[in-house]
Amino acid sequence: MDFLLHGHEMNLKGANRGFFSTRLRANLERLLASTGSTVGMRGLGLLVSCPPEADGEVRQRLEFALGVQSITAGERVAPDPEAIAPVALAMIASQSGDSFALNVVRPDKAFPLGSYEVAVHVGRYIEQKLGLAVDLRHPARRCTIVLSRKGALVSRAAEPGLGGMPAGTAGRLLALISSGFDSPVAAFRLIRRGGRVMLIHFYGAPPQGQTLSLAQVEQIARQLTRYQLHTRLYLCPFEPVQRAIVAGCPSPYRILLYRRMMLRIAAAVAGQIHAHGLITGDSLAQVASQTVLNLEAVSAAVTVPVYRPVIGDDKVTIQAEARRIGTFDVSEQAGDDCCSAFMPRSPALAASPAELAAAEQDLDLEALTAASLATLETRRYRWDSGAVVAG
Repeated sequence: MDFLLHGHEMNLKGANRGFFSTRLRANLERLLASTGSTVGMRGLGLLVSCPPEADGEVRQRLEFALGVQSITAGERVAPDPEAIAPVALAMIASQSGDSFALNVVRPDKAFPLGSYEVAVHVGRYIEQKLGLAVDLRHPARRCTIVLSRKGALVSRAAEPGLGGMPAGTAGRLLALISSGFDSPVAAFRLIRRGGRVMLIHFYGAPPQGQTLSLAQVEQIARQLTRYQLHTRLYLCPFEPVQRAIVAGCPSPYRILLYRRMMLRIAAAVAGQIHAHGLITGDSLAQVASQTVLNLEAVSAAVTVPVYRPVIGDDKVTIQAEARRIGTFDVSEQAGDDCCSAFMPRSPALAASPAELAAAEQDLDLEALTAASLATLETRRYRWDSGAVVAG
């Protein structure tokens, strides 16, 4: 079985296209390792060839291939109408509807066999066998035949790929990740744009009746690794910082001060790993800490760029995307959110940077940050021969 892959955005990169194509090819070779597949360049796309017994596994893995806009799966046969006809018949017969059309293309114009000649021969063969009408404008069933000296690729219509840019082509970022719905989707969106996204999770003592979030966050990190092939997860115990804030700061600002400290710690980690920005799952006005003024006041704690990919999305939209990328079931489980610990009765809705700076003036911010960095735990995940493994 052969799979012809095209990446629309990647092909618009002009002189830089070679960089993206090379990275996509390397990513595919790693993604498809252990399937017996080969990956080669084919015109403006890539051709994946695999043994017949591996075609189902290969197609399943290609669902995680970033940078692939369309996937055309087909069978390669001799470039002869007699060999093409029964394979095309099987492709059409596997679909439903009362009409069909063939799309025969010949990229290599030096190839002696004409596309019209093949279309007529194969089309008549299918008409006789299945009794279907030919409809070139709105066919219910489709088959594409690509002719070349290496053989004819007979396939169904192209199916959509994941799109985006090849993993690891847009620089390193650090995402503040929780076990909820929003931050995994935010991280995925920038992974899909080619970002190499590392993760940091802040955890505290879970509220009564809930479980510690670490196991859920680890599952989310593993799922995101299926898209970007390797991930680093930093785990930071946050309760000491929370207790310092509770003991020394006004309660209405408590949640915002938690978030400012998270950003400070994450910014310090970003500097150590040469990440160029932070990612959060903030969604405008979803909770009290995510009003416009509060987001501005929290962001003022750091100078590194803070990206908020889901800022304009509601929970329904975010949850729908979580289902598509495979993090929904994990996020749906009950887990702790360290920001929910020591919650004030009336959190501030419209704080300013100056107010928050005054509220935390009695804290030793550098010491709290340094102590948090000293307690960080690092976990690594990588894609290896069809599974995500630790290490």
